[in-house]
Amino acid sequence: MKTVITTIIAIVTVLGLTTLGVHLLKANAPQAEKKKRIESAPVVEVEVVSKNELEFSLESEGVVGARRETILSPQVGGRLAVVDDNFEVGATYKKGHIIAEIDSIDYQASVAQAESTLADAELALIQEQARAEQAARDWEKIGGDKPASDLVLRVPFLISAKARVTAAIASRDKAKADLARTKIVAPFDCRVRSVNMNLGATIVPGAQLGTIYDPNNLMIRLPFSLDDYAQLPDKTDVTLFADIGGKVYEWKGEMMWELGQVDQKTLSSFVLAKIIANNDHPNRFHLPSPGMFLNATVKGGVLPGVIAVPRSAVRGRNQILVLNGENKLELRELMVARKNVDYVFATQGVADGEMVILTKVDMPIPGMTLEPAKVDQQEEGKNESK
Repeated sequence: MKTVITTIIAIVTVLGLTTLGVHLLKANAPQAEKKKRIESAPVVEVEVVSKNELEFSLESEGVVGARRETILSPQVGGRLAVVDDNFEVGATYKKGHIIAEIDSIDYQASVAQAESTLADAELALIQEQARAEQAARDWEKIGGDKPASDLVLRVPFLISAKARVTAAIASRDKAKADLARTKIVAPFDCRVRSVNMNLGATIVPGAQLGTIYDPNNLMIRLPFSLDDYAQLPDKTDVTLFADIGGKVYEWKGEMMWELGQVDQKTLSSFVLAKIIANNDHPNRFHLPSPGMFLNATVKGGVLPGVIAVPRSAVRGRNQILVLNGENKLELRELMVARKNVDYVFATQGVADGEMVILTKVDMPIPGMTLEPAKVDQQEEGKNESK
């Protein structure tokens, strides 16, 4: 019993001392200094955009083609008696060079026959003229004062004789032309693309003997998107180039005309450009070869009154964040006219002199307050990112 009472007294004493100590600590505790809570706005990097006129180049590409290309075909038929030894793919000929000849014996005979017919017709005309003159003299003796009829004066016979002479001349000229056509000549300075004829073969008029093209008169068809096509100058320089064997070869082009139609598959419109020789290149590259793929740059495009916005500021589908004059965030949608690697060029959605936010804002809320970084802070951030 005595032990229990002693234990209770000890517990009460400890509790009393503990309570007294807590009371003394609270009474003598130092007073904490109270500070007013300051809310700071997030700092963002911004760029002030401005309105300017944009000069730019239009890019395209295409395949070189010949402006003049034709199929060699004869106007007369017969056996090929002569074919030029060099008539192979890639061979070149000057205008008027004889490439092949058709056996001309039959055509020489036709010319001789036509000349004989013409001589007979001319003789008949002379005889008829003599008869007409004699008929006129006879009528003067027996006709008295009556006028002679055309039949008496042999006028119809004279007209018929003259017509036979005219027909004979035409037949003679055609026979000579057919004889000349037995020689198949180059119609212009050309290079052979394909060969479809052999010595000794019998050919008919219009047969395809080969294909030739003008290697010094080349063009290229350049496609442009409709947006680029709308901004294409009427007259401008075209630069054409290709990387061949690790070296870039360049040629100038001259815009000729537009095709005036839109490709429905690609929604592109086409322009034809003449390729001008570059004599600074080796002989084989004075002009590009037909079939060569070239890149093209067309200078002279101008967009007035556009604003360049850094691509790093564009979010999603042409959306940007703008910090207005009250440091409040605004969401904007851009109307983009052109783009390049670093910038998009807008005609609507942002005004001259406004601040575009470059810093990524995770949860942008229109109207939220932001603080633009100072110039030295922006430079420091750019250096750290590098």
